[in-house]
Amino acid sequence: MAKSRFERNFDLEDVQAFYLDLIEFRSISNQLATDFNINHQSPQLMFIQNGTCTYHASHNAIDLDDLKANI
Repeated sequence: MAKSRFERNFDLEDVQAFYLDLIEFRSISNQLATDFNINHQSPQLMFIQNGTCTYHASHNAIDLDDLKANI
């Protein structure tokens, strides 16, 4: 549901988006959590720009207006 809402309400023309299947690629999820010092949650949205996570939120706290303000 969170992924669908994101795709419907966010223009992806200026960003490259990736979907991570946490069941199949849990080790990648764990590495992202370590690299950016963010607790893993699902669903979760992270915006990484120039090697820095400038926005992250999970569940109902994902706010596309907040994300757009951080781009």
